[in-house]
Amino acid sequence: MRAVIFKRITWCALLMVIIGTEAQAQRRGGSTRRRTATDASQPATNTPDPNAVVNPATGNSVAPPAAPATTDATPLRPDGVGSPVVDTPRKSLRVDGVTAKNSVRDRTPIAYDNIREDDKFWEKRIWQVIDIREKMNLPFQYNVEDEQGVNQLFINILLNSIKNNEVQAFDPIDDRFSTPISYAQIQTKTSGEERTVRSIDPVTGEEKMVTTRDEFDPRTIVQYKIKEVWVFDKEASALKVRILGIAPMVSRINEDGSLRASIPLFWVYYPDLRPVLAKYDVYNQNNDAASMSWEDLFEMRFFTSFVIKENNAYNREIKDYIKDGTMRLLEGQAVKDKIFNKEQDLWQY
Repeated sequence: MRAVIFKRITWCALLMVIIGTEAQAQRRGGSTRRRTATDASQPATNTPDPNAVVNPATGNSVAPPAAPATTDATPLRPDGVGSPVVDTPRKSLRVDGVTAKNSVRDRTPIAYDNIREDDKFWEKRIWQVIDIREKMNLPFQYNVEDEQGVNQLFINILLNSIKNNEVQAFDPIDDRFSTPISYAQIQTKTSGEERTVRSIDPVTGEEKMVTTRDEFDPRTIVQYKIKEVWVFDKEASALKVRILGIAPMVSRINEDGSLRASIPLFWVYYPDLRPVLAKYDVYNQNNDAASMSWEDLFEMRFFTSFVIKENNAYNREIKDYIKDGTMRLLEGQAVKDKIFNKEQDLWQY
C-alpha cells in the first residue's frame, strides 16, 4: 500500500513540473512575439546614444561617476588629480587636557650677549650631526599635531617657515650662506621635478596628459647637520657657543641598496630661525606640563650629536682621513674634549 501511495505522489510531482515548464515557455514565446511586433512597427536605427559610457574592457554600458561637490579649497597637487586637499590646520574643538593651553605664539627669544671682537680670546669652529634615531633626540621625531592643528615634526617646521617667507634658505653648495634658494627649488630637491605623463581614465577610457610630482616623506630626514662656533669671552671669562646654521641631511642610496652619502638639503641661518623656533613647543619626554620651545632645546643643548669636522688647514672632514666608523666617533669625541680642556687650561689657581 505504501509503495502505491509513493508512486502516485511521484507521478503528481512530475506532472506539475511538466505543466510549469510549458507555461513558462508559452510566456516567453508571447513576450517575444510582442517584442517582434513592436520592433516591426518602428523603423530600425543603429544610432548610439551620445551620452552613454561604455567600458572599453567589457563593452558594457556603465553609469558615469557623479560630479564631485564644489568646494572653495584649492588642490595642492599641480595635476589636479584626486579630490581637493584642504591645506588648513584642523583645530581642536574641545579642550584636549585638564586646562586650555596658551595658544599665543608671539614669544621672542632672549638676545645674545654682545661679544666684542677684541674680547674673543680663543675660537674654534666645528660641524656636528644630530641623529634623530638616538634616544635623546626623539623629540625630533614627534610627528603629532597640537591643539591648533600645527604639525610638530621639526622638518615640517623648517619647511613651513621657508614656505611662509619667515626665514631664508641657502643652497648647500657651501656652508657660508652665500646663495639663497626658493621654496620651489627645495621642492624639486625633495620631490623631484614635475613630469607630464599619459593617463587613461579607468571608467571612460579617455586618454589625457597630466602633470605629476613625487610626494616627499618627511620621515626620511633622520639627520641634521649643525655648524657652530665656540668662543672664549675674556670680558665674561666664559666659554660660549653659538649655533650658526642648521641643515637637514638626505641620504643617497646606491643601486645595491647601500648608503652612498648623506648630503645637506639646504642651510638655514640659525640666528634668523630663532624667532620662529621660539613659537613652537617641543615634546618633553619627562613632563607634558613643562612647556619648552625648540629654541630652548637648542640653546640649552638638550640634544646629542657627534663631531664630523673641525676647522683645519686642509678643510677636510674626519671621514676623509679616518675610514673606520668607531675611530671617527672617538676622534670627534677628542675634539670635544680638546675644547673642554682648553677652557680649563685658561684658568689659574
